[in-house]
Amino acid sequence: MRVALGVDIGGTGTKLGVVGEDGAIVSPTSVPTSDERGPADLVARIAAAVAPLVATAREAGRTIAGCGVSVAGFLDREREAMHGNANLPRLCGFPLRRALESRLGMQCRLEVDSNAALLAEHRHGAVRGTSRALGVTVGTGLGGAVLVDGQLLRYTGECAGDLGHIILDPDGRPCSCGARGCLEAMVNTAALRERGGGRTVREIIAAAGSGEQGARDALAETGWWLGLGLAALSPVFAPERIVVGGGVAAAGELLLAPTRESYVQHAAPAHAETVAIAGSAFAGWEGIVGAASLVFHGDA
Repeated sequence: MRVALGVDIGGTGTKLGVVGEDGAIVSPTSVPTSDERGPADLVARIAAAVAPLVATAREAGRTIAGCGVSVAGFLDREREAMHGNANLPRLCGFPLRRALESRLGMQCRLEVDSNAALLAEHRHGAVRGTSRALGVTVGTGLGGAVLVDGQLLRYTGECAGDLGHIILDPDGRPCSCGARGCLEAMVNTAALRERGGGRTVREIIAAAGSGEQGARDALAETGWWLGLGLAALSPVFAPERIVVGGGVAAAGELLLAPTRESYVQHAAPAHAETVAIAGSAFAGWEGIVGAASLVFHGDA
């Protein structure tokens, strides 16, 4: 049985796992991203975390076909290195693909994290069979990806551009990009934590699930802004379906229901009446599934 390694480097944490050709995840784990100690240290920690996964897979008779790496940021045209991300500045310009290939001893494929997430959903998840789709991942930042006629849209940084930085409120929260009120700034983990009294995202989601009104209100406000942002993006990309992933999306319907309500309130009827908004099929692990799928299926 062939498997691939999947690595998803986010602004706060890096997720890793072994993924089958059918998208099934084996032995998922994570390490802190910790940009402060530099990219070489991150590569070393990824290699250390991957080593036991590789050993276990090989002991089980699985063939590791390669490694797919999802990274939060713009990539160069050759997809060798990241060249833009305000949340991971030290990784910019670092030859990440070559460094990982050297440490892991196998071929690696590098992809923008939002692209990888949408590939996972298109090949195995919530937008499977859809010709035109918009995907957003909500976490430390907000990434967006677009499929048109089943192909990833690439024109800035090997992706659809910085969709998280459309401005929704010029008087809103400061954003890492230097503007104010960007979609990212209004819905990311920092925004949700502020609304939830400084608690972690997991704590807010758990409290909301237990019925605490303050936590539910924090998620509802976040969903309102997300729905507004998706309504603003829809006339540009005309998606048939939208999928929402990332750590904040772990709230499920507590986030998605107010997101849909806001979307219907703000979107033009042509979109509000036809576009379905779904949560990720992978509970926050879509990045490693999509990255690993590059090893088996290549680009979309």
